Amino acid sequence: MIKKIVTIYFMMMITILCVGQLSIVKADEKNNDPMLKDIKINGEEINPPFEMFTTEYIVQVPEETTSIQIEAIPDDENASVEIIGDTDNLTIGRNQIEIKVTAENGIATQSYYIFVTRGNEEESNANLSSLTVKDVELAPNFDRNVINYAIEYPQELEKLEIEAIPEDDDATVSIIGNEHLTEISQTIEINVTAKDGQTIKTYYIIAKKAGMEVENPEGKETNVENIVAEETNRESETKKETSENIPLKVMSIFIIIIVIIAFVLIIKFFMKAKQKDKK
Repeated sequence: MIKKIVTIYFMMMITILCVGQLSIVKADEKNNDPMLKDIKINGEEINPPFEMFTTEYIVQVPEETTSIQIEAIPDDENASVEIIGDTDNLTIGRNQIEIKVTAENGIATQSYYIFVTRGNEEESNANLSSLTVKDVELAPNFDRNVINYAIEYPQELEKLEIEAIPEDDDATVSIIGNEHLTEISQTIEINVTAKDGQTIKTYYIIAKKAGMEVENPEGKETNVENIVAEETNRESETKKETSENIPLKVMSIFIIIIVIIAFVLIIKFFMKAKQKDKK
C-alpha cells in the first residue's frame, strides 16, 4: 500500500515538473522582440523620422483636426501592438497616445509615446534652435528633431555649462540632472515647455566622464557616438529581462506550491489509511 502511494506521488510530481518545464521552454523559444520598426500618422511617415530606440515623438496638428490614424509596425510580425489613448477625439492642447508593443512570447513589452498637440502651431513650438555644452562636442551634431545625444567631459567637472535656446522666445527651458556629476555615465534632461504651457519636448544628453569605460557586456570598445544607442538598448533589454523573469519566477513558485499541497494531501491520506489498519 505504502509503495503504491509513494510511486503515485513521485509519478505525479514528475509529470507536474515536466509540464512546468515544457511551458517555460516553449515561452523561451518565442521571439522576445517588443520593438517597432516604423510609425505612420495618417498614412505618412512620422516627422521627425522614426528611430527604433527613440520612444517619444511630438506631433502638431491644426485646431480643425479632431482625429488622427496611427499605424505602428512591429519589428517582429508576430508581436502585438496596442494603441492606448483617444485618437478619434483630440482635445485642444496636449494629447498623449501610448503605443504598447508586446513580443511574441507575451512577456517582453516596450512603449512608445506620441504627444499630439492640437491648436495654434506657433504656440505649441517646443523645439530648441540650438544646444551646446561648453568645451564639449555633442554626438551627433545638434538637430532640433533629434532628442538623444552623448558627450564626453573632463573627469574633474561636477557640472556642465549647457546652453539650450528655444526656437520660440516665449518657450521655457529647464535642465534636470546636471548637478553633481558623480557617475561614470548619467543622463541629463533638457525640458522645453512651449508657450501654450502644455506641449513639452525633452532632449536627452548621456554624459560620460572622459577616460572612463562604460560597462559593455560584449567587450567591444565604446565610443561617444555609440553611447546613445547602447544606453537606450540597455534600458530596453533591462525591461525585457525584468518582464521575462517575473512570470517565470511566479510559475516556479506555483509549481512548488502544488508539490507541497500534493505532499500534504498524500501524508493525510496515508495517516488515515494507517489509522484504519490499526482499527
